[in-house]
Amino acid sequence: MKFVITDKKVNLPDAIHKYAEKKVGKLDRFFKEDATAAITFSVEKERNNKVEVTVRSSGTIFRVSESTSDMYASIDAAVTTLERQIRKNKTRLEKR
Repeated sequence: MKFVITDKKVNLPDAIHKYAEKKVGKLDRFFKEDATAAITFSVEKERNNKVEVTVRSSGTIFRVSESTSDMYASIDAAVTTLERQIRKNKTRLEKR
């Protein structure tokens, strides 16, 4: 899986980038080798940390946006939601 990481209006340490790559990389088992994950970090007003994850693979797009007070918690919530979306789509396709 290829990663494209973007920071909007915030400078984050490499540790957060590596953590996001590690967490989103675990979803690689659901996709083929041509998957691309775009991860965008931003800070909204009142110090809310926002993470947007978009995964594209062979014509299928999964997108999640999560916002919490902690960047690590936002990453975890985004990965959990993304995994739920992927499983839901996979079972829907299997029922056809």
